[in-house]
Amino acid sequence: MTSFYSLLKSLTRPKITLMNRILLIDVIAIVLTILYQVYRGTMGNETPIADTMSYGMVVGFAAFVLLSRNSEHIFVSDSYRLIPASDTKLYSVNLLSSFIGLMYAGIIQAILIFVTAIPFWNEVMKSLKDFADYAADKPDFIQNLLYTGTGALLLAIAANVLLWTSITLIHLTGNALTAFLPDSRQKFFRFVLYVVVVVAFLYVSSIVVNRVDGVIDHFFNLNGDTIASLYYATVYLLGFAALESVGSVYLLKHWVETGD
Repeated sequence: MTSFYSLLKSLTRPKITLMNRILLIDVIAIVLTILYQVYRGTMGNETPIADTMSYGMVVGFAAFVLLSRNSEHIFVSDSYRLIPASDTKLYSVNLLSSFIGLMYAGIIQAILIFVTAIPFWNEVMKSLKDFADYAADKPDFIQNLLYTGTGALLLAIAANVLLWTSITLIHLTGNALTAFLPDSRQKFFRFVLYVVVVVAFLYVSSIVVNRVDGVIDHFFNLNGDTIASLYYATVYLLGFAALESVGSVYLLKHWVETGD
């Protein structure tokens, strides 16, 4: 049997390569945008940071889509399904490798934001000092802010995991069911599945947005119940993700055949 680490390395390498391609385009876009703003004379102190963060949102979306596509291909690929590893291990390592790829892209994006902030370091430090002075007058503000930031990060991770497990479950269910349908009906059934994917995405998004909005509304008057809602939502999403994972592994073991 293939070891967990060997399988993880094998599945992570192509996903990191995908992320490097996206990040290269991201760097080129940032540099060209800054050069254009310098040429036009419209660049302010915060413009490079704002540009980098704006492109970062595009990078995050593109990374999620490409990682999802790569992961789903693995489940129906001969080259991966024939690896001597259990379906449970393949599923869990595939999910973990996607998470590593997304975190890699996020870390590089954070480094880019830091780099674009260096020329304006004095202004950045002044803003941090003003924030520290504000927080010093409010008891438990930093502690609550730390709990909130951690909770928001965990909630975002849980949302990504649930979206990946939902996409996989729908993909594998469709793969198993369409195998019994004539070609004329497969296209219609796939269309229905795409609609289900969109609805699932909106459902998860609504949970995340509602929780985060609730915290933001009370940001300067944080309390235990408000902060705890982030962690409750995280457990809620991960619970659903675990149930979906069980269903996906069952389909992999008994119903899903490779497509290439």
